[in-house]
Amino acid sequence: MGPSGPTLATGWGYDMVFMGQAGSLTINLDEVQQRLERPDYAPVAESLREIGVGSSLDLFGTYAGQKSDLGEWTKGAAINRDADLRLSYLAGWGINSALEDVLYRQMLQYRRRPDMYSPGRQAGSGL
Repeated sequence: MGPSGPTLATGWGYDMVFMGQAGSLTINLDEVQQRLERPDYAPVAESLREIGVGSSLDLFGTYAGQKSDLGEWTKGAAINRDADLRLSYLAGWGINSALEDVLYRQMLQYRRRPDMYSPGRQAGSGL
């Protein structure tokens, strides 16, 4: 995870999106939705629909936490680097594992309501 940024998880499987930047992060859900509705973003919107994400609210409703939330949960974890194939090796061992829901729920125990959303439509109280 970058110096500042949220973690978004689909809520099923092992798919996650990490976003980060050096400064504080502000997300305007209305602006994200407007982008998803633009013709040049049609491939992005279609890809998201294929995994059940139909709107910016759906996307950011998968918010699982940010660095300040997940620090305790990830404490002591090895850092994965691109040149290190250890994670790929371990993934092969766990290919038939069914821990995704357990791990996701563990992460959610540390989640706090984000303050990165700007005025405009806010994510629901489930965040």
